[in-house]
Amino acid sequence: MYKLSKRRFQLAIFAGLMSLNGKFILKFPSLRCFTTGMAIIFIFFITNAGYSQTEKSNVFSSAGVAKDSINATKDSVKMNLDTLAANRIRPVDSLKKDSIAAASDTSKRRKLEQSLGIKISKDGLPSVVKAESQDSAVLDMQHNLFYLYGKAKVNYEDMQLNAGQITYAQSDNLVTAAPYEADKKDTSNKQTFTQGKEKFTMDSMQYNFKSKRAIVRNVHSQYGEGYVYSEQVKRNPDQTIYGWHSIYTTCALDTPHFGINAKKIKVIPNKLIISGPCNLTIEGVPTPLFLPFGLFPISQSQKSGFILPTYTIEEQRGLGLLNGGYYFYINDYVDLLTQANVYTKGSYALSGMSDYDDLYHYKGTFRFSYAYNKTGEDFEPGATIEKDFMINWTHQSDAKAIPGQSFNASVQVGTSTFYSNNSYDPNQILQNQYQSNITYTKSWQGTPFTLTMSGLHNQNTETKQVNVTLPDINFHVAQINPFQRKKAIGIHWYDKITASYSMDFLNRTSFYDSTFNLSKLSLTNFQSGVHHTVPISASYTILRYINMSFSINYDEYWLNNKLYVHYDSLAGKLDSANTYGFYTARDFNAGVTFSTRIYGMKLFKKGNLRGIRHVITPSIGLSYHPDFGASPFNYYYKTHLDTPALANNYTYLSQYATSIVGVPPNGKSGQVNFGLSNNLQIKIKSSKDTVTGYKNVTLIDAFGISMSYNPAADSFRWSPIALNFRTNVLDKINISSSASFDPYAFNYDEGRDVPQTMEQDGFGLARFTTATLALGTNFHSKPIGGATNPTNSEEYGRIMRNAGYNDYVDFNIPWSFNLSYSLSLNQTYNAVSRRDTLVYSQTLTFSGELQITKRWKTTLSTGYNFDYKQLTLTSIDVYRDLHCWAMHLQTVPFGPRKSFTFTLNVKSAILQDLKLIRRRDYRDSPN
Repeated sequence: MYKLSKRRFQLAIFAGLMSLNGKFILKFPSLRCFTTGMAIIFIFFITNAGYSQTEKSNVFSSAGVAKDSINATKDSVKMNLDTLAANRIRPVDSLKKDSIAAASDTSKRRKLEQSLGIKISKDGLPSVVKAESQDSAVLDMQHNLFYLYGKAKVNYEDMQLNAGQITYAQSDNLVTAAPYEADKKDTSNKQTFTQGKEKFTMDSMQYNFKSKRAIVRNVHSQYGEGYVYSEQVKRNPDQTIYGWHSIYTTCALDTPHFGINAKKIKVIPNKLIISGPCNLTIEGVPTPLFLPFGLFPISQSQKSGFILPTYTIEEQRGLGLLNGGYYFYINDYVDLLTQANVYTKGSYALSGMSDYDDLYHYKGTFRFSYAYNKTGEDFEPGATIEKDFMINWTHQSDAKAIPGQSFNASVQVGTSTFYSNNSYDPNQILQNQYQSNITYTKSWQGTPFTLTMSGLHNQNTETKQVNVTLPDINFHVAQINPFQRKKAIGIHWYDKITASYSMDFLNRTSFYDSTFNLSKLSLTNFQSGVHHTVPISASYTILRYINMSFSINYDEYWLNNKLYVHYDSLAGKLDSANTYGFYTARDFNAGVTFSTRIYGMKLFKKGNLRGIRHVITPSIGLSYHPDFGASPFNYYYKTHLDTPALANNYTYLSQYATSIVGVPPNGKSGQVNFGLSNNLQIKIKSSKDTVTGYKNVTLIDAFGISMSYNPAADSFRWSPIALNFRTNVLDKINISSSASFDPYAFNYDEGRDVPQTMEQDGFGLARFTTATLALGTNFHSKPIGGATNPTNSEEYGRIMRNAGYNDYVDFNIPWSFNLSYSLSLNQTYNAVSRRDTLVYSQTLTFSGELQITKRWKTTLSTGYNFDYKQLTLTSIDVYRDLHCWAMHLQTVPFGPRKSFTFTLNVKSAILQDLKLIRRRDYRDSPN
């Protein structure tokens, strides 16, 4: 026996030796021992050729495995030699497979002989084996044993073995892996085995290169989202595994928090894990939950199967089974999930959700839900029956699928009470608008033409009014320069003139969701119209600093209805008359605007404040359009809306007042518009800016004032004065406000404006009418450890695939705080007191989250109603990360929606049915 010192030859001698026999090719870092190595190679080659013609001897029974440095494996090596031996008698099917494998090995051996240029022994391996170790190597030439010590590694075909100590017996093609005595204190050095997609860690292993069978002890292997921990497994050539005393779990720890314990288990790679009688263990303690057998799918592809329900007990609806159903895996592009809730007192709910995804073409989700909620019996007072439905559909086409075309949809249609009766999510309960949009867009490459066809839906859950637009067709010609020549010399003033065209066709109807009846729907219920627009514009710079832009707009309307309203003095009420047909109307206007910027700047040489910059943007505009209510247009008519006792008690109304595409304006306008906008910034020192050492801070994003004057009007020529303000404090607090002032005096006896201005009556410049204030802020801590975007995490993707939009919580954010406040003021006239009354409305909403410990987090969402002086819907959630489990307590502690839901579930989707849910419905809570 020869001993090679640590790293001296780096297995150089054995590398050359085994390469000649088709056994091993090892690292050869040193050329200093080349002569000696070649001599030993030649001698050992002759000796080994002789051994290959004789019967194999059981070297393990005499010499052991390097004196059996891992004593725990010695007996089992003897016991399993028959199982691992390559010449073991096998069934007929196995012999067929072996004959195929032998033919493949012969082909591989021939290729290896051609590449090496030498003859390889028939008992040699058909492929190259590469090995290396960090500590040392021992070569037993008498018994054909080879030992690797210290972070040893062996590669053979698609197999890779890493271990502290590896022993190879050439006579039996048997490799043994075990921990290295010197590394036993280092628990990070684990034995690993990898072949194809299969990978596991273990304490020790015997593996036969030819039969590809193995005996492994204390194995930790992963299959999909699940893990199998076994005391001992037998591995077959087809990679099936038979385990003894095994635990199946989704916990990745060496000592799992929970698992399904079985005496015997079988693993069929990429298909299934099967166990005999088993029971659930938590923290190593068996529970009374026993199962006669276990089936755990590990296929990478999806499969159809049942979804087990959970149960709940409610006072109003009785005992219920929740979210039970069946998952249909139709194909790789479409699936279907059906679920149902059933209660013993008659309530039930049905839902179906289908996801479809054709890569590089389109993807989407369709969901339909129906709920029948029965509270109390028919003979009981206060008994109710509520029927609700909801349709959600999202569709998105890939822009590259059909260049120039796209089809997208976002649909939310249902009864106004669906979420309030069936959801526990505060965001859905407080939602008061349903909106849908189905759009097809076509653009022609190389042309300015675009066609868009849409179907629109808008529904208010408070008023229950529904607006449906079907279709909405828009044809648009992008902006062009009609006078610009392709080969122009220089730029002329007419080259900057641009024009475009747009046509909109709308067909709309409105109804209340409780009174809608499809059978009674007719064309008279729809309002239709076409709107053509041709804008012409150009922009120039005059006198170097003044921007001038002019515009001319032409609009044409195609309508199908005229409406005339008048007061019927005999009946004492308003009367109206509708006429249907094809009608047209048109208007046009022209305008010009001048604007510039005035900069004011002050610099400082000392102190942290180094400069102030003030930007003033004044603008003045002129616009004109004729009176479209007078001849020759006559789009307006004069009528009485009240008792015509007075000759001047009349008003002008448009005969196209029902138009949904707009109408020409009434009255001549020669308007002069004034505007003044301000922006204020400062420059201060900043240690964070390593380039300039300064940073700009905006104190006022915008502060503007605007008004207009119409000299063509016979009275009330001045428009209300409008103010607006916007700023951001410390890049955290957004503040915006607006106000409006009326320059005309008000007659409190008659309750109307008078033509005299406030200044003429001696009451100042203007009278306050309305104002708004909005404040919003969002503070949050930095992610722990500089965590990346949580939407890229595997857990986030898994939860989103199961529509758990409200089940995900990011434990990497220690805390966050969101606050929004809005205030509106209106000066309204009180006819009783004959004076102004200030009416204000305030809303305050707050949400935040706080991570109490590394694994505990709580969230809060609430608000305050200043009109009713009470809190709005308040939700408090508590989350606990239990590593492989998750706990969620959702509560509404008070109010009409008082309820709670407690959920304890396994995170992994493979064991998603292993969960506990306890709920108290708001219908059972005393109000």
